[in-house]
Amino acid sequence: MEKPIFLLLGGNKLNYGVMHKFQNVGYRVFIIDWNANPRLIGNKHYQIDVKDAHTIIATLKQDGYWNDVKFAYSSIDLAVSSVASINRAIGLKTISGIGLRYSSSKSMMTQRWGELGLLNRISKHYKQFSDEIVDMGNMMKLIIKPDNSASSRGITIIDQNSNKELIEKAFDKAKKEATNHIVVVEEFVEGTEYTVEMLGDAYGNVCVYAISRKTHTIYADNNKIAVKLHYNCMDDALQHRIAEFGIKCYKALHFSSSLGHLEILIKKDGCISPVEIGARSSGFIASDLVDIVSGANFLGDLIRVQNGEKVKEGLHPQTDLSSMYFFYDFPNGKQVVKENNLLDYCDKEITSRYFDRSNIILNHRFYKIDNDNARQGFEILEGKKEMMTREYINDSEQRMLKEILAEVNDDDDT
Repeated sequence: MEKPIFLLLGGNKLNYGVMHKFQNVGYRVFIIDWNANPRLIGNKHYQIDVKDAHTIIATLKQDGYWNDVKFAYSSIDLAVSSVASINRAIGLKTISGIGLRYSSSKSMMTQRWGELGLLNRISKHYKQFSDEIVDMGNMMKLIIKPDNSASSRGITIIDQNSNKELIEKAFDKAKKEATNHIVVVEEFVEGTEYTVEMLGDAYGNVCVYAISRKTHTIYADNNKIAVKLHYNCMDDALQHRIAEFGIKCYKALHFSSSLGHLEILIKKDGCISPVEIGARSSGFIASDLVDIVSGANFLGDLIRVQNGEKVKEGLHPQTDLSSMYFFYDFPNGKQVVKENNLLDYCDKEITSRYFDRSNIILNHRFYKIDNDNARQGFEILEGKKEMMTREYINDSEQRMLKEILAEVNDDDDT
């Protein structure tokens, strides 16, 4: 008897943990990716657009594999609709139609949250550039972003009182990345960002499995690119408060039988505002980082929910461990002079499940990054919560940077 098939839509290297997880429990993993040579190929690769569910299903039927397909997953926002269509065709419970529509548009989700008093900031959307956006920019700092793109592409932060040309350039950049050509213009709010990993069932219950504190690079130009997601690093009271708010945001959009990857902002006055939500999780977050702090099997629970089981409402009990999605974040114009990595500066009790250190090689020179996919390597860290604090990792990172990097002159062609 042939092994069951797990469909992974997207062959990005950050999905390696997901592929590995399913292969380890006896699945054949088929990768759907429109690239001829994706970073992951699994047991079989189909060069099909992840947004084209009809062709995916038809091809699998034609090749005699369809009856062995048990589950589909993607970390890509633009593939969420395909995943729902495929899983629905298999016979699984999936996100509601209205939930799917909300998940595909930042403007729709923020409008709904605003109607329910959850948004707590100014957010508008436009199909064409308007002087109204310039007027907004005269009153506040702005963040301009595509309505439905991924990987932090097309985002620009605009200082208050910036000139019209700069604002219009940011608008055009965002519109180019949005497949629906809608641009979201929002008040840029200062504060601390968190992510919330949720799973809701078909009966109205929502469980929060993990919450991370988010840190962004300081080296990118006018963009927000995450370089640290630190899970189970805050006190219980704050985790419960964030979980309660996250569940309200999930339910407001009529999500069901679905993951929910929510980004929120806690403003300096303590007020919480939702940024955006995806009806999915992401790569190593779904495969490992959530499991470390929850002691659960996040994707395994998703499969059970889509087969009709329930989750327990509220924050899932957390372990005594912390986990971190740590991305190497190197300044522009620096060059490697020593091939060490973060773990060389940490206690041996802090370990890394997976890593990419391919850029930490002698004489490699670093440049500015402008989207998530340009990040320069990573570690999937785990350790005791009491040891693996934000301050400890930051200190280890700074000691590493002082030793492995050197300045490079602009006229140096090395």
